[in-house]
This record gives sequence, C-alpha cells and structure tokens, in this order.
Amino acid sequence: MDTRDRYKFEENGSEISFMPNYSFLRTLVWWLALGIIALPVIIYYFMDKMSEDQFKIAIGFWSVYMIYLLFDLLFRIPVKFIFDKSEKCIYRKLLLSKKLMNFDEMTYFVNDERGGYYYSIGKKRNQFVKNYRISNYFSGSKASSKREDEYVEKILFPVLIAVGIPLNKEE
Repeated sequence: MDTRDRYKFEENGSEISFMPNYSFLRTLVWWLALGIIALPVIIYYFMDKMSEDQFKIAIGFWSVYMIYLLFDLLFRIPVKFIFDKSEKCIYRKLLLSKKLMNFDEMTYFVNDERGGYYYSIGKKRNQFVKNYRISNYFSGSKASSKREDEYVEKILFPVLIAVGIPLNKEE
C-alpha cells in the first residue's frame, strides 16, 4: 500500500488533508468481525461448559473488547487533519471541524514513547502540554525506517512546505 493511501493523503490547491490512523482501518474491521463471530461461540459452545460466574466474566471481557474496537472505529480512525492554505489554519475534523492553530503557531517534533516514536504537531508555546499525533508509530527496524522515510518524503514535507517551515532534507 502506498504511503499516500495509508494516510488517505489529499492535496488540492487550497488545502492538504490526511488521516493519521487510516491504515489501521482494515485491521480493526478484521478484529471486529472476529469479535462478532466470537459471541455466538461463547454463547452456544461455552455456556453449558462454564459456571454462571465464568460465563459472566467471559461476556464482560467480550463487551470490553467490542467497546474498545467500536470506540477506535468511530472516534480514532476518522480523525482528519486539514491544513487550509487560504486561511492559514490547521483544523482537526471528526464530526465537526475544530480549529487547532494558525500556521505561524505550529511546530512539529518527534515524540518518543514506549519503545517507539511518532511525529506530532503542537503550538510553539505549549507543544508538550497539548499536541496531536500526525503519524503512525515507528521503531528502529529496517522496515519501519523505510516507512518513516516514505512518510517524511510524501506526507510531512508537503505539509511543512504548505505551513512555511524551512526544510533541512539532510536530516
């Protein structure tokens, strides 16, 4: 899958938009299907083999699993960042658009977390207090380094050029 497709990157004359979590959609749909298939299996096969308390615990685990997946599908995957060149503003769109910051307030940085890292944007003055993840997680592996290079070249550089942040391509 191409990097532009992985992030659902769109660039027209007046704006750039992309969805940082779009690549997880296919995986989450498979896990959701597995969860839907697991319910009849739990009910019909294990109901007679478990005690009532064990059955309630199994249904509780299944419920938490499904709520987590549905939350991701409804509230994490469809988040879209819009860099509006005409208004020089950055928006975050889920159901409604919310203005995050102006272009001149934006800074980007690499955020290290749990053995991986990702690219984030935030306002210059409080970037470590409130920031927004704009990439998938990367690790130090060869495949991840290749995906990161493609992300930087095809997604991050066009965004930085639109915002007006000078590039140092040697880094």
